[in-house]
Amino acid sequence: MNYAEDRIDRKARHIQNSCNLSPLEIDLHQAHEFLHDDKEDSRNDFHRSSSSSSSNNSSSSTVQTRIKGHELAGRTLRDAGYCAHATFHYGMAWILSCSIKRNEYNDRLQDEEEEEDNASDVGDYVARAVGDYAQMVELAGFPEISVLSLLYYYCGGTLDTDYENECNFWFPQHKTNNPQKMKKEKKINISLSLGKNCGCGFKECGASMCFVPKQMMESSILKTILADMDSLEEKYLSKRYQKSSKESICAAADILERIAKSTTRMRREGQTEKRQVVDDSISIVSEVPSSLRFWSNNGPCELSPLLKILALKILYSSPIASSFLYLACEALCHLAISLPLGSRLGRRMATTHKSHWAFYVFIHKLVLGEKVKMHRREVIPYHVPVWDIVSCLDQRQFLRQCSPHEGATHATVYNTDGTKKEEIDTLGKHLRNLIVILDQQENTVEEDTRTVFSFPFPQCQPQPNDENNGIMYVIGDSHVLSLGWQTICISNSYHHFYRTMVPATITGLKAWHTRENTHFFTRYNLDCCLERLPKVCKTIIVSAGEIDCREGIGGSLLQGYQDECDDAVRNTVNHYIASVQSLASKHRLQILLLPVAPHAYRSQKNGKSLGRGLRRRRMLLWNDTLREVCAKIDHEERSVFLLDYEVGLREENKDSSVGFVLNKYYNADYTHMNSAFLPLLEKSIVDSKCDLSLF
Repeated sequence: MNYAEDRIDRKARHIQNSCNLSPLEIDLHQAHEFLHDDKEDSRNDFHRSSSSSSSNNSSSSTVQTRIKGHELAGRTLRDAGYCAHATFHYGMAWILSCSIKRNEYNDRLQDEEEEEDNASDVGDYVARAVGDYAQMVELAGFPEISVLSLLYYYCGGTLDTDYENECNFWFPQHKTNNPQKMKKEKKINISLSLGKNCGCGFKECGASMCFVPKQMMESSILKTILADMDSLEEKYLSKRYQKSSKESICAAADILERIAKSTTRMRREGQTEKRQVVDDSISIVSEVPSSLRFWSNNGPCELSPLLKILALKILYSSPIASSFLYLACEALCHLAISLPLGSRLGRRMATTHKSHWAFYVFIHKLVLGEKVKMHRREVIPYHVPVWDIVSCLDQRQFLRQCSPHEGATHATVYNTDGTKKEEIDTLGKHLRNLIVILDQQENTVEEDTRTVFSFPFPQCQPQPNDENNGIMYVIGDSHVLSLGWQTICISNSYHHFYRTMVPATITGLKAWHTRENTHFFTRYNLDCCLERLPKVCKTIIVSAGEIDCREGIGGSLLQGYQDECDDAVRNTVNHYIASVQSLASKHRLQILLLPVAPHAYRSQKNGKSLGRGLRRRRMLLWNDTLREVCAKIDHEERSVFLLDYEVGLREENKDSSVGFVLNKYYNADYTHMNSAFLPLLEKSIVDSKCDLSLF
């Protein structure tokens, strides 16, 4: 589940490659070799291993070889931007892993020399496989399926290993591990399309935009999960419009106090690894169905810490809301006890799984916020915890004006064409329909199956959707979560309305990835997300560039921190603006761009001050160039606007290489902001001269 490490590993393994093949082509060819090794013998061995309880070492080795092939094919196709094909191979690795016994898994870990602590963080081999599949499905643009797969595993769901034996095979006539001979014996071309497999010979590879194991589709466990999703949604909506139910819900500040007391008490008692669950009195709802309590250690199949964090991240950062958001907030309160931010486990995961842990810390800060006294909230910029928003405890005046009236049963919801819905689609119905569509794709003979993208996300959001209050999608890197689930007020002489910001996170997105000729999972995910937007959507906010400034611009120039890369920054910004304009035209959207926010102040004592100083200068140059390029866009048919609030984020600091850092009140985790800056965002939207009638 370390996708960044996978790419570094590939470069290291092929650094001595002298042939004309790319590392991706070599790895894909090698994956096919693993999948089709020993032809008929491997097929017979696999059948024996999946049907007999006393499989021999040869059959076990064959299954593990096939798993290795599917995993390598999945990683390779993911990094080449063929995410639909990658979901199939990761799915097949999950299916096959169900046939591996625990002792065989331990032997493999020993062979791979994996550290014991890291293994416990990730889980057993099946847990690793389902985690890889769930993450790949999210990167392919279908977070709903990702969540369902993790819940299915948590509820004890397993997969039938006979499934792979039913697939049609194509075995290569020549096999070689020599890159020099690959070019002569077989033409390798990673240029795939939907409806065609990657050369592996499996008819299901690439047949659907997202591969879903059939046994999971048809399982009674999945039916229970979907029914419980609907039940949770109904419970939440019924309680949300009842004033009496809100009085029994704790605010985020109270939860933080309880968590602090609980962790202090357990440290005194020496309970460092296993911690009790937060009292149910702080829950969003009185009862969450057992099939959805993925944070619990009492389920049929306890999730590893990494899988719990992955599930939390996908639930919170997906543009679904509804039960997904409620579960994420509920889970965060429980995980805050079992996975404290300052624990030994946390420090280890910050090293072994840096990206996942960073998401966890960020979401923790957004959901529960910081303890700020009531009388101070009107004086200083204040981040409203998402927990308080979801629990309808946010008492800001302008939100009360657009809150549902007493006695209402639900908010007004609209179809994608703007007409009023007579019947609200539940989240469970959306998930059922999505699974049906994906299953139909696997059985169609047509190559063009992109119509699934137009299937809308359910229009369930924290605030009611009426003529003055709707939603706005915020798409891009992890910084979109700073705005997520908050409500902004846009007002000038001609317009006055509210918009709830719905985040659609494209994990790892760089501005450089927005170019049309990019072949990478982030560009694929971006395209998928834009295609899946409701057709009524006319304006979106896009965030990208921070990762470019932090680690993506300069390449080898950054290794010694000696050379400047100013030209690379300017070149990237120009490509970025041109690409966003192209996307705006293609999807008929008005796109508002976020600047790159400066990082917060960090101590100069840990040896990283030089690198941070250079990153701050790159960010400053990035924003200056962004202003310059956006100002030159033709105003007659302009569809891209910069929300220029970055100067308002600054706080003077003489130790900074640029003379300023991020204002401490806007800081969430030293890399990202909280929502306290939203008044600046609201003003910048009006000042940008964008067409507010398209909101």
